[in-house]
Amino acid sequence: MKLSEYDLERDGKNSKCPICGSWYKALGLASHFHKAHNPDYVNPRNEGHKSWNNGLTKDTHPSIAKYALELREVGVWNKGLKTSDEHRKKISESMKKAHAAGKAHNIGSSRWNNTPSYPEKFFAKVIANEFEDKNFVQEYPFGKYSLDFAWVHLKKVIEIDGDQHERFAKQKESDARKDKALVDAGWQVLRVKWKEMYSDTKAQIASCKQFLNNL
Repeated sequence: MKLSEYDLERDGKNSKCPICGSWYKALGLASHFHKAHNPDYVNPRNEGHKSWNNGLTKDTHPSIAKYALELREVGVWNKGLKTSDEHRKKISESMKKAHAAGKAHNIGSSRWNNTPSYPEKFFAKVIANEFEDKNFVQEYPFGKYSLDFAWVHLKKVIEIDGDQHERFAKQKESDARKDKALVDAGWQVLRVKWKEMYSDTKAQIASCKQFLNNL
C-alpha cells in the first residue's frame, strides 16, 4: 500500500507514520515509510534508473575503496593546522612581514598584490621629470592600507584616483576611512583625479608641487 493511500495524522509540518506511529516531516516520513514498512516500493520517477554505484560500497568494490582512500588522504593533509598554536604563530609572523613589505593581501583593498596601475606609473615618471623632492616611497604601507606616493619625511601623501574611486560607493567609503586614518595620524592627503591629471597635466603638477612645498 502506498503512503498516499493513508489518511495521515498531521501536527503542523510533521506527519505521523500510519504503521508505527513515529512522527516525521514530509520527506522524512516518505523515506521512513518505504524503508521500514514498504521496502519493495519503486518510485515511478526513478524506475529504470540506477544510482551511480548501484548499491556497491568500499567494502564490496575495489574502485570505490580506492576512491574513498584518496579522499581520506586529501582530507588529512592539513590535519591539526587549524588548532596548532605553532601554525597560528607562523601565520601571524608571515602576515606581519607581508604588512611591513606592503604585500599583505588586504593592503589597499583594491589590489591584493600592490602592482602599480597605469596612472601611478605615469605619475611616477612625472615626479622623476618634474619634482625637486623625489624622496618618496611608492606603495608605502600604512596600517592595512597602501599609500600611492608617500613623502614620509613630510608626512604627506598623494593618491592618484582612477574612475573607480568616483563610481563605486564601496571604494568611496574605503577612501574616506583611509583619509581619516591618515589625518588622525598627522598626515596630509592630496587626492588627484586621473582624468584631470591626464587632461590638464601641467595644472595638476603645479597643484601637487604646491601641496608638497606648503609646510
